[in-house]
Amino acid sequence: MDDRRHRRRPAACLALTLALALPFAAARAADGPTAPDFALRAASGGNHRLSEHRGEVVALLFWASWCGECRRELERFERLRRTYGNAGLVVLGVNLDKDPGQARAIADAAGIGYPVLLDVSKAVSRSYRANELPLIVLVDRHGVVRARHDALDEREERGLLVSLRDLIDE
Repeated sequence: MDDRRHRRRPAACLALTLALALPFAAARAADGPTAPDFALRAASGGNHRLSEHRGEVVALLFWASWCGECRRELERFERLRRTYGNAGLVVLGVNLDKDPGQARAIADAAGIGYPVLLDVSKAVSRSYRANELPLIVLVDRHGVVRARHDALDEREERGLLVSLRDLIDE
């Protein structure tokens, strides 16, 4: 009789842990606004939809060819993609140039391996309020905007890395 009571304890503890943890996880996911969904054509061809990346952490990098700081961020996010891609990070570069050829040329010169999406009409950048470039938006695995960053200095880069690792670990 005593043995049966001890065997039920781990199951009861697991049930209690899940009952407490699931509402907390849902509350954390609901803390920010839902990221506006979009579909954009990639510079290399094909369409990409943000909602196709549910279950992954997405870094949206809004940039343009005339933005000097954007080029540094393009390269930084290529390094982050290489480091954290296998852990669930997806990087999408959203380009605001009118000429897709410029976007392709800069991305190719920088060795960018993530999709460069063309927002020629700027509808997506308006929905994300990308008034200043570069703009970095981190979207969690539930499709919720969890952080926004402008061009990063050294201190802000450390903060971004902490935010990114936290999102990947969730």
